Amino acid sequence: MDILGLIGSIVMLIGWIWLLVTAFKNGGILWVILIFFFSLIAGLVYCIVKKTGWTQYAMILVGWLIVMYGAFWR
Repeated sequence: MDILGLIGSIVMLIGWIWLLVTAFKNGGILWVILIFFFSLIAGLVYCIVKKTGWTQYAMILVGWLIVMYGAFWR
């Protein structure tokens, strides 16, 4: 794994943990379980329904894009 993969993974992990904490504070344990297992889809649904967590979700997507860029287009 090169440096872009590492940076992307760290950004994605920080956004994922931050979204889990936000979901627990605002939505309850069910949202946390759903986001834990289905982070991309459940995170998007959570952001649409609760109208919060967009920054965290964007961090997950940006981290994922960085990982994909480092893996395939480098």
